[in-house]
Amino acid sequence: MLGRWAALITADLVTVHDRHLTSPMVAAAGAVEITVHAWDVARACGDPRPIPPHLAEDLLDLAHLFVTNADRPARFARPVTLPMYAPTQDHLLAHLGRHPNWPDHDRPGCDRPGED
Repeated sequence: MLGRWAALITADLVTVHDRHLTSPMVAAAGAVEITVHAWDVARACGDPRPIPPHLAEDLLDLAHLFVTNADRPARFARPVTLPMYAPTQDHLLAHLGRHPNWPDHDRPGCDRPGED
């Protein structure tokens, strides 16, 4: 999969709204989106899954580039304040307006592993 994606990297710019991005930047934004929304879904279904630490580190740097105060509060909630010693995953989530301790909820349609 990585090989196929790497073969698609071009010098062409991708236009998203009024922004012109390179294909690696679009892929990076997609990585932030997929990772954080997967965390959202897992928490909502009561099956929390941690974001791997190295991935969280890489994505936190990108999230600071992609999400600024201009995006708040329309697209993202305000950042959540955390202690400096909190795990990188928590800082990533907090920057994107999510509380890392958001409670698990039993929601209809969210099956837990092993439940039928």
